[in-house]
Amino acid sequence: MELVRDKTKHDTYMNSTLQKMFKRGELRRDHPQQRKADQWDIQTRDGFVATVIKHEDIDSIKICEQLGKNGVTLWLIDGLQRLTTLEKYRNGVFKLGKSVEMPIVHYQVAKKGGKDELLTDDEGNLMYESVQYDLRGAGYEDLPEKLKEEFDNYPVDVVKHLDCTDEEIGYHIRRYNHQKSMNATQSSITYMDSVARYVKNLSGGHRFFKDCGNYTANEKKKGVIDRVISESVMAMFFIDHWQKQSKKMGEYLNDHAGREEFELLEENLDRLKEIIDEDLGQMFNSKNSFIWFTLFYKFTKLGIDDRRFAEFLREFMNRLHEMKLPQYDNLSFDSLDANKSTKDKSIIMKKLNLLECLMLNYLQREESAFSAFPDEGAAGLAGFVRDNVSMDITEYDIDQYMEVLEDLTLNVDNSSKLLDEKNRMSLIAMTAYSFQADIDLDDWIVDFFKRKKTYINDQKENYLDMKADLLNYIKRH
Repeated sequence: MELVRDKTKHDTYMNSTLQKMFKRGELRRDHPQQRKADQWDIQTRDGFVATVIKHEDIDSIKICEQLGKNGVTLWLIDGLQRLTTLEKYRNGVFKLGKSVEMPIVHYQVAKKGGKDELLTDDEGNLMYESVQYDLRGAGYEDLPEKLKEEFDNYPVDVVKHLDCTDEEIGYHIRRYNHQKSMNATQSSITYMDSVARYVKNLSGGHRFFKDCGNYTANEKKKGVIDRVISESVMAMFFIDHWQKQSKKMGEYLNDHAGREEFELLEENLDRLKEIIDEDLGQMFNSKNSFIWFTLFYKFTKLGIDDRRFAEFLREFMNRLHEMKLPQYDNLSFDSLDANKSTKDKSIIMKKLNLLECLMLNYLQREESAFSAFPDEGAAGLAGFVRDNVSMDITEYDIDQYMEVLEDLTLNVDNSSKLLDEKNRMSLIAMTAYSFQADIDLDDWIVDFFKRKKTYINDQKENYLDMKADLLNYIKRH
């Protein structure tokens, strides 16, 4: 009979012990399927630190043990935000803000005399007194010694999953994040246990995404670069099997992609980094980067100097983006880019087809590699969002805003009239505005749903009302 060992173990570690395990590399925080740190807003971050200082309860953290040829690896798979927040506070990266809830800590200390000697009663027992401390504005170094000890010695419950495979680790990461607002992009990486490390190596380590691309800090934090890399590999090598949904794309790449595809993408990123200047870098955004990476992959097969590709991109920026081609129903790249969801395979293929034709004509070549697919028309929602937020917003962006809105409304009353279909336009417009202004809506939307019970029927007026409410909320907090 096969022996079956326990699969989980429960333990308790002091906060300082876990921090030392972090520092020594014994507890790994960089599993490729785990989302990045710094997902919390300031209020959540400060509230958690205060909880630890006051020795209130927190949820247990989760670790997966993995056995390999080099020994045992301990992966932190749930609790990254908690432990990295405590680490940064301990190291003086930030101080608590002025909005800490219930900020007064009460504790006892031994009484001391004028010469700092400990005072005792008639029977020789130490005498104590109650003191209080206001946590608002306090960094770790500002804390009294007693509270520093409380922080360092805080007991953290740990659940350890023993002898895990890659597949089991991905399963546990998904399981623990089901109720924690992991967005669609962050969730998709959990289905890529065989290739996630390649995605993360590029998204977190390649200089192109740091020096050349046009990506906001909020996009990087939300895992958008991971999606760009997945889309690029999919379009470069598996375009016939393109998957629009993030989860399905992750599953397909997990089954069909390998080291070779990601190494080719890395090689192309190395080459692009040498020729893409600041102006051209504006084209490599979260929406169209995978299109340009795929086009460059086709260009590399022509065997000519990479600088010619940069010349084509500059000509495209100046003139070719609006050029209409008769063989493509007099469509231009601009008209395709503003068409129905640019995640649709048909739109992607038409873009690539048209771009390759423009590029080869510019380079005076005639070869072609992509086949066109029929256009599927335009969506209506984008018009409202463009009119009220930004004319640069595309159907691709709308899809992303809809996914983000689903995440944002997980923590609100889902029976609220504000979630009526008639109010959806203004909610998506607010999400679009948050991207344009690089503002997190997580706290505001929960507060807004608590205060508001209905909406203005005129969706433009309702959007402007919500936008004003958001700006006032930011001023107050």
